[in-house]
Amino acid sequence: MAISNPLLNNGAQQTSNPTGYFNNVFQAVSSIFMLVGLIYFMWHALMGAFHMISSQGDPKKFEDARHSLIYSLLGLAIVFSIFAILKIVGSVFGISGLDSLRLSWPTL
Repeated sequence: MAISNPLLNNGAQQTSNPTGYFNNVFQAVSSIFMLVGLIYFMWHALMGAFHMISSQGDPKKFEDARHSLIYSLLGLAIVFSIFAILKIVGSVFGISGLDSLRLSWPTL
C-alpha cells in the first residue's frame, strides 16, 4: 500500500512518478497562490471603493482610496503576469511542469 496525498491529482501515481508528483504539487501550490491573490485583490478593491464612497468630499481620503484601488489592480496584474511568465518559461525551455500549467480551483 502506497502513501499518497489525496488532495493532489492522480494521488495513486505519486510514488511511482516523482516528476508527475512535483508537477501536481506545483499545480496545487500555484492555484492556491492565485486564489489567495484574487481574494486579496477583491478585498482591497472593495475596501478602496468603500473608502472612496465614504470620503465625503475630503480630498486626502479620496486620494488614499484611489491609491488603494490602483495598488490592488497593480497587484492583480503582477499575479497574472507571474503566471504568464511561468508559462512562457515552461514552453521556451521545455519544462513539462510549467508548460502544462493551468489555473484550477483547489478541490477536495
